[in-house]
Amino acid sequence: MSVLRFCPRCALELTTRPDGGRDRLACPDENCGFVHFGDFSIGCAGVVMREGRALLVQRGWQPFAGSWQLPGGYVEHDEAIAEAVEREVLEEAGIEARVSDVIGFRHSLGGSIGGPSTNLYVVFRLDTEDGREPSFDNDEITGAGFYSLAEMAQMEAVQGLSRWAIEKALATGRGSGLQPESGASSALSRGRPGWRLFGLQPPGGL
Repeated sequence: MSVLRFCPRCALELTTRPDGGRDRLACPDENCGFVHFGDFSIGCAGVVMREGRALLVQRGWQPFAGSWQLPGGYVEHDEAIAEAVEREVLEEAGIEARVSDVIGFRHSLGGSIGGPSTNLYVVFRLDTEDGREPSFDNDEITGAGFYSLAEMAQMEAVQGLSRWAIEKALATGRGSGLQPESGASSALSRGRPGWRLFGLQPPGGL
């Protein structure tokens, strides 16, 4: 990936200036005010359980073609993260499911996962009443199904992070993680378009 050279706001050539304790690329026009804080991306994945088995999909594209993992992908810049993971589960496995809570997340520094961006990867638990068998496009995804941990142990190339998340889901109760808030508890979000709060809930709910 090429290094950013010109201001994306006004097209002036960027210079370097101290900001927040380190030198950063910035626009020389003070009226513009653009500062480049780096490249970031957000990913998401969903743990969907059915009778003690977790939904996995098989990658058809590189990198790691042929490996098995939770359905997931990148969050679009104008997309709510809960909607993104529900979309990815539907697109990759043909299963309709809704977010219950957050199981955990992984933070990786730029370059550590094969790309230039620092990445935050959030794993959700999703609920489903969809009794259909998983379906896939046989291109990006070449297989999909529900598997137990014992079955995964006999499969080749099951992603370690996916297995970790499934084990966490099996060891914790539904709703024990960070949950999307609504109603009175989401008052902080009012008047702030695009905000969605996730928080731990007290026993028995609010």
